Amino acid sequence: MRRMLAIGMLGLVLALGTTGCSSDLVCPAIGWNNTVQVDASAFGDAVLVQLCVDAGCSAGPGEEPAPSSDMGMPVHAEDGVFNLSMTAPEEATIRVYDAAGTLLQESGHEIEWTHSTEACGGPGVAAPITVIPERPS
Repeated sequence: MRRMLAIGMLGLVLALGTTGCSSDLVCPAIGWNNTVQVDASAFGDAVLVQLCVDAGCSAGPGEEPAPSSDMGMPVHAEDGVFNLSMTAPEEATIRVYDAAGTLLQESGHEIEWTHSTEACGGPGVAAPITVIPERPS
């Protein structure tokens, strides 16, 4: 899956870089980070949020962050912001853990993206996701 994603991203970079051949536009062969912010403040201050998408999950309790070369693997930046490289998944699983590493909640969420309208593309911006504790049935 990672190889297919990397090949697809390479094709995108090449397509963007050659778009300028028919006009004066030349796109640089660089990428960007799409980001999504997860607000789990309803659980308190001492929680760890893990974001999971098809490419994998951000670091969970006691885990080291994944190498940055893993395209699309969520990387927790700061203040609940997750970097997703140039990928824009439509849905994610969010896990909230307490300070001891106990899973408090796991829930699925759709991600709503606003994509760049720039000629060479650019970062997508996702609507913030707010996670609230589920009430027992």
